[in-house]
Amino acid sequence: MDVLEKAFLEAYSGAMYEVFTDLIAKKFAAAGVTLTVRERARLTELLQSDRLEELRLRRWPWWVDRKIDIEVPEEEVAAIGRRFEKFADEGLANLVVSAAKDTSVLVLKALDADWPRQARSEERARRGFDKRLQRLWGSGLDRLAMFLTIAREFGEVESTRLSREDGFDRPVLLDVTSRLHARACQVTDEVLCLLSHGFADGAMARWRTLHEIAVVALFLQQHDEGLAERYVDHEVVESYKAAHEYQDYVDRLGVEPIDGAELEEIDHAFEEALGRYQAPFKKRYGWAAEVLGPDPQFCHIEKAARIDHLRGYYRLASHNVHANPKGVFFRLGLLEESDILLAGASTAGLAEPGHASAISLLQVCSALGTIAPNLDSLVCLDVLLELSDRIGQAFSDAEAELHVRVAGE
Repeated sequence: MDVLEKAFLEAYSGAMYEVFTDLIAKKFAAAGVTLTVRERARLTELLQSDRLEELRLRRWPWWVDRKIDIEVPEEEVAAIGRRFEKFADEGLANLVVSAAKDTSVLVLKALDADWPRQARSEERARRGFDKRLQRLWGSGLDRLAMFLTIAREFGEVESTRLSREDGFDRPVLLDVTSRLHARACQVTDEVLCLLSHGFADGAMARWRTLHEIAVVALFLQQHDEGLAERYVDHEVVESYKAAHEYQDYVDRLGVEPIDGAELEEIDHAFEEALGRYQAPFKKRYGWAAEVLGPDPQFCHIEKAARIDHLRGYYRLASHNVHANPKGVFFRLGLLEESDILLAGASTAGLAEPGHASAISLLQVCSALGTIAPNLDSLVCLDVLLELSDRIGQAFSDAEAELHVRVAGE
């Protein structure tokens, strides 16, 4: 039982015995005997231990035989019991809440005062952990950082080159793919940040987004400008759904509703898009319906992009996004499934998200670099391909070393 709750219940129980002590003390007083403070305390103690018959008052000479009969009618005891029952039913809950609030203020004040010391201690522990992690995984992490830098520069060069190229006839696809590429670089940076601090499961969850970006980028690159336009126009469907979901809960959220004119404009854009692209367009992946049929799912786009062989890893990553049982019981940050509960960073499990992120970012770069390739773009993609293999090897070597260390302990 928690310390504060135990103390509170003990105080509540003690108060009940104090009331019975007062009642019996009044009976003594009516009989001409006023109990001392020590005698009252002894009386309370005996009441709590159910040994009331042992009470002795030593205030007359031993040869004086005097007895005092104290009678406490059952109705008086019952009345006291009813008072405490009423308090327990009606007043105790409020008292507990009030006491909890008052106590929490004091506890938080103490925690605030102690936090600078605690923060310094945790920072020292964090620095030590990061050093150990870098000694083990540093090679793979450094190569992934290098990969990201090259990918960013490649994206900037390709976007600029193609936008200035005479006769280039896929401007919408270029714009969409450039934006997807930029987002892929940002997500890879997030993965790198998480890996550098020992959060393999979080990194795998972010790779899931990176894989989705790669799937869409490759799928769009394989088709004409019309599909890219549908993808862009599908934003009105997402805006429509988001706006109405928001509007449904404004009262519970305590926020201002969307302005009527603005909502009407969103509705109009939605209806206009459906009129242009037909009913399947309103579905989650409706922008792909013209190519994949009236009810396209992500797995269909993934297969069409020819990277559905990564679906097993995608499902593994999904465990770290959703609150399903597998995500609760399986952690990349643990070398094997056990009863250990991982509540923070770990030096284990970095290989899968590290290598997978390099592969997915390479796929996005390929989607951008093969829209209208030239010698420079093909050379850069070959460099990235070779580097992604080296990243995979570096992470694999580090994981093997970790298992050797653990087995030797």
